[in-house]
Amino acid sequence: MPARIVPVSSAKDMEDFIQFPFSIYEGDPYWVPPVIPHLRSFLDPKTGPFYEVGEVQLFLAKDGDRIVGRISAHLNFAYEKHHDKDTGFFGFFECIDDQDIADTLFTTAADWVRARGKTKLHGPLSFGIYDEVGLLIQGYGERPVMFHSYNPPYYEKLVENWGFRKAFDWFGYIIDEMPMPYEELVKRRDDIMNAAGLTITQGKTSEFIRRAPEVLDMFNTLWDKNWGHVPLTERQFNDIFLQLKPILRPELVSFVEENGEILAFSVVAPDINHTLHKTRGKLDWLGMLRLLYDCRIAPLKASRAIIIGVKKSHQWRKLHYALIMNIMITLSKWKKNGIWCDCSLIPESLIKWNKTLQMFGGRKWRTFRLYDREI
Repeated sequence: MPARIVPVSSAKDMEDFIQFPFSIYEGDPYWVPPVIPHLRSFLDPKTGPFYEVGEVQLFLAKDGDRIVGRISAHLNFAYEKHHDKDTGFFGFFECIDDQDIADTLFTTAADWVRARGKTKLHGPLSFGIYDEVGLLIQGYGERPVMFHSYNPPYYEKLVENWGFRKAFDWFGYIIDEMPMPYEELVKRRDDIMNAAGLTITQGKTSEFIRRAPEVLDMFNTLWDKNWGHVPLTERQFNDIFLQLKPILRPELVSFVEENGEILAFSVVAPDINHTLHKTRGKLDWLGMLRLLYDCRIAPLKASRAIIIGVKKSHQWRKLHYALIMNIMITLSKWKKNGIWCDCSLIPESLIKWNKTLQMFGGRKWRTFRLYDREI
């Protein structure tokens, strides 16, 4: 008998939807469970920031009383304003290794978006381009980094066998070795900043957060030409920074100003997955203390460059080079702990950024793929 598809319509259904991945990844030494309270809030139409710009239906696949799969089908009205009105989306896909069940889930999502006038199904996106994006197709066998998607290798087969085809790839880079001696890094950074007559300000996290609206406007402008870009709303942006605010180390938040205007900025965060992997995603008071200690006090072992941005009118000044070198210089004090920095996600279309990271010692260690299918 084929799996029975049930729309999520009750609190119990929602809890089943949230808890199902624990059965998929049982025994997986690399999987990092989600922070359940945050995921509940993210999926709740009353509190989830995506619902401000989208419509969602979650589905469960059941074999008798046993949950065997899940998927979301959703529309993104902000995407429709900036791209096209023909595309619907799927996300939060999890499934046992059974092609029939996967086919039923994809067909259900396709039927839902088709009933709302869409002719293409795109994903996985959970929910938007700046949430968890893509199917992991390269980079298995290591713990995922914060905000990265993660899945078993067999998902690629399930997705492609239904008829999905590659739409676009995103790359994750890791920098775990200095590309040049420390003194040379400092000299090159300082040469760029001296030539520009500017300085890099660090250690003022509160000032950076206070100016979040300016950063948001800059982000939405800078990323406007990137593949699939959809401007973040203030609520979506704040949701990301509310997660980051408690764990940020002041010296890893940097910006460059000129006459009171932010020209460039970078945010590097301790990788919370380093802690969540140990606590199995639990953040009770003891788990929270451990997270804060690992992120704010203990010597860093893993980090992720969340964002680096330079205003288009000033990109000729090589400020992005200076910021990348500044990140390396700052992280170097934890070099004896084997500190590494994930730099992602980088769209495959940004040839210059891919080459820049490679120039500074970045090696591509993960690929995340988005798929399309006409429906």
